[in-house]
Amino acid sequence: AWLLGADSQCRGGVGAAARPSMFTPFSAPPTPRERPLACEVARIDILHISKIDQIEHAFSARLFIQLILRGGQHDAALLEGFNEPAPEFSLRPSATWLLHQFHFPNALRLEFAERKVTKMGADDLHMILRVDGTFLQHFQLHDFPYDSQTLQVHLSSHCANEGVAPVRFKWSPFTVKLQRPTHFALKDVWELDKPVRLDLETLNPSPGRTYPVRNLG
Repeated sequence: AWLLGADSQCRGGVGAAARPSMFTPFSAPPTPRERPLACEVARIDILHISKIDQIEHAFSARLFIQLILRGGQHDAALLEGFNEPAPEFSLRPSATWLLHQFHFPNALRLEFAERKVTKMGADDLHMILRVDGTFLQHFQLHDFPYDSQTLQVHLSSHCANEGVAPVRFKWSPFTVKLQRPTHFALKDVWELDKPVRLDLETLNPSPGRTYPVRNLG
């Protein structure tokens, strides 16, 4: 398509003719995707649990999270601004922009040690997160000091389900790798007696807006 324009101002008095301006190419704006973009949870490693505070109802941990965009290398929009530090939004956002929308709703303190998109094989894009944080956790203390607690980390996205760029978490118990700490610094006080598990919830902070949440615990 072409954007047409003309300079209609007459110059030099009688007989002066209007001069057309140069034609300006016009490209159609991107349109939203027809369905939510699937982010496949491939791996979650609990690298370290350094503190469990029953008084503050919080714990500190280091996590490694890997998500896959299947076929992402064949989507030009996902490759835009590859690993730029401040990616821009578009109606078809890039993988780098999507990566920067992930957040942890129950985090009291959070530092990103690593946040990047990588190309794996000839087809897929992998989104990598390595974080250190302190996470809020309501502890049940009725059986203290012989209590058993569940530690949970909530991973969500700022992309609303009702927005123009929703995402959807997916995973398979046959392919996802869930790893708990191999060296538990608090083993003299606590025992890790349950396997790591994933649950999917929906966060509803305001009417008409919901967000996907992946719970790790």
